Amino acid sequence: MNAIRLMFSLFVVAALSGCMTAKVYVDPSYEKAAYSDIKSVAEPYNSNVSVEFRRNGARFSRADSELRGHVERTLRASGVVVPGGAGSNYTIRVVVNNVGDINGAAAKGFATGLTLGAAGTLVTDYYEATIELVDGDGNTHVGTYQHALHTTIGNKRAPFNTQPTTPADAFGRVVEQTVLNFIKEMQEKGLLSFGLPQNRAQA
Repeated sequence: MNAIRLMFSLFVVAALSGCMTAKVYVDPSYEKAAYSDIKSVAEPYNSNVSVEFRRNGARFSRADSELRGHVERTLRASGVVVPGGAGSNYTIRVVVNNVGDINGAAAKGFATGLTLGAAGTLVTDYYEATIELVDGDGNTHVGTYQHALHTTIGNKRAPFNTQPTTPADAFGRVVEQTVLNFIKEMQEKGLLSFGLPQNRAQA
């Protein structure tokens, strides 16, 4: 599933704007953690992983595979969690909800198309993520996170001083940053920090 289909408002704008190039920007204000902020563990946690993608709260299972790929890739790269490892007694559940205004996006796209890009337009897709960690004792720990992608079409200035990317890469970076934010938050609470000295786990 191409990531552009996950962002339905962007799809509408692109369709109404003809062949004008869409530029996608990952909102930098939601990045709270990088790989360098994640503390190493003595041994990675084996964890079952489940995902669920939604659009405006409605289930959209066709996007689950792409979401799962980004989630599992980030967990492995963190060095903290091995998805689906043998003897898993942890569970991580990721629910991502893409919130967009399809009517507003259509109106903006139509105006941009009529002016052949002279007016330009900016559409924002918001993402609300809930990540649950069920530990080996059956306790549930929940983190909630937000993120956003901004797409410009036609003669519209970039919303941030960052380089544009493709829709597929942008969605992957949203998921990656969200999962890293979650791991950092859990480690600050003394979770997902096996083998760390107590003071480091809570630092």
